[in-house]
Amino acid sequence: MDQIFDRFERLFKSWLNDEAGNLFGARPGGHPGGRTGFRSSGDPDLDAAMSELDDFLDNDRTETEKREAERERREREEAERRRRGDYGYAGSSARPSGPHPKLVQAYRTLGLAYGTPFPEVKAAYKKLLMANHPDRNSATPDQLKRSTEISALINDAYNRIEIWNSTGKVAED
Repeated sequence: MDQIFDRFERLFKSWLNDEAGNLFGARPGGHPGGRTGFRSSGDPDLDAAMSELDDFLDNDRTETEKREAERERREREEAERRRRGDYGYAGSSARPSGPHPKLVQAYRTLGLAYGTPFPEVKAAYKKLLMANHPDRNSATPDQLKRSTEISALINDAYNRIEIWNSTGKVAED
């Protein structure tokens, strides 16, 4: 512990002995290695610490800039995919351009455009199911059979969209 206080004492004295009165001997230019903002104080411990701090901050700034550039690139790519409607196949390495044909057909079955928000999909599903439910259309055997087929198609389309909305994967038959 005494070593820490000894270093702190030397550091403090070097600050007090700075002829310009600037904290850390900060002056524009003059730092070896091309950095600006730090001038040698004559204290090797302070010089080493400031050099290490400069290196750390330069590296940190560079890494931060790289991360920000990567994040912005991913956001631009995602926005472009959304604009094109290219959601591809979830979990597949070979992504075809455009949405999955079965998903597009599911939206068409519900009478909606591809990419309609899920709450609107749910509302359209309920409306169509109510109008085509077999219990409401059972006057004749042919009408009952037809409404059962239509209800099955509506349910299948809704389930496919619901799975895609929750998992990002297109349900295969």
